Amino acid sequence: MTFLPFSSISRSLSLVAVATAFVAGCSDDAQKSSGPVAPPPSVSVAKIVTEDIRQSARFVGQVAAIDQVDLVARVKGFLEKKEVPDGSVVKQGDLLFTIEKAQYEAALAKAKADLASAQADAALKSANEKRDRDLRDKGHLSEAAYEATLAQKQQAEASVEAAQAALQDAQLNLSYTDVSAPFDGQLGKTTYSVGEVVGPSTSALASLISLAPVYVNFSVSEAQYLNAVKNHGLSPADINPEESPDLSLVLPNGESYGEKGKIVFIDNQVDIATGTLSFRGQFDNKDIRLIAGTYVTVVLEAPKSETALIVPQAAIQRDQEGAFALAVTADKKVEQRYVELGQQVETNFVVTKGLKEGDEVIVEGLQKVRPGVEVNPVLASKPAEQS
Repeated sequence: MTFLPFSSISRSLSLVAVATAFVAGCSDDAQKSSGPVAPPPSVSVAKIVTEDIRQSARFVGQVAAIDQVDLVARVKGFLEKKEVPDGSVVKQGDLLFTIEKAQYEAALAKAKADLASAQADAALKSANEKRDRDLRDKGHLSEAAYEATLAQKQQAEASVEAAQAALQDAQLNLSYTDVSAPFDGQLGKTTYSVGEVVGPSTSALASLISLAPVYVNFSVSEAQYLNAVKNHGLSPADINPEESPDLSLVLPNGESYGEKGKIVFIDNQVDIATGTLSFRGQFDNKDIRLIAGTYVTVVLEAPKSETALIVPQAAIQRDQEGAFALAVTADKKVEQRYVELGQQVETNFVVTKGLKEGDEVIVEGLQKVRPGVEVNPVLASKPAEQS
């Protein structure tokens, strides 16, 4: 038997004592750190409720003038005068441009003279025909000679008709030297300066557009149109502006336009390239704020209010499968509910599937929870901002 030295035995006992103390200390720390169980996290919830709302949809639209025309010179000549400044608001019949008249006045004078000559010749030939008819009836003139005189009379009468047509043409050409406004509207920028040659083969002198009322054109998808027919009775066959849904506009600067509009036209076929149907609304545009060519947001509102389930926008999240909300069950557990959403109504969404009235959904504290955990739901006192 071999005996260890006393010093080695002492060192071994010391190491055992230190290890025992370390283990005991760790055990005490573990007990202290575990402490009491943490309470469930508090979250703000909102109840799903039903509200009476007017269904609406938004579309990109463009303002268009009801009347718009390019003013083209109908006769050739020098532009003699611009009667009104560019951009003027004019009335129907106002004189806008004058083309040099001299050659057309001369043509009119010649046409009048030609008509007078033709009428005089026709009178002479008519008298000859009457004379020869009497002679033929008395047996003093052959039938052939009379037929020749009759033909000359008929030819003279045809010449009168031709001269009258030439006179009308000359009068029209002279009238075309005055270019007047065909309707009330605003004149655009003039293309030509005074002294330049204009005519039917040159470009337009200027454009004229009506200011009020105006059209707003927009397109609706096939699905949206079918829903509109089903829910609101919109049909191209019997569109009635008095019973159509209200149209509202949001201007490019974000302002809501004060006037309401009506649908006045629905196209009779779907555009195969875009899968959309063309709609046209009409606005009175009394304040002349709507300018042709402006892009606006068209808001189409249903004629009647409907009852719908409402979910706060702050409760909605999205992943690859779609939109969902985190609901709190009766045992205060978090449950993920995938939903189908309708239109947005201010800070809420219409929910058509996935939730029912009275359900509670989390609107604040979404980052603190996950499906399956227990929470402490606190009813939100006011609409919550998006978490």
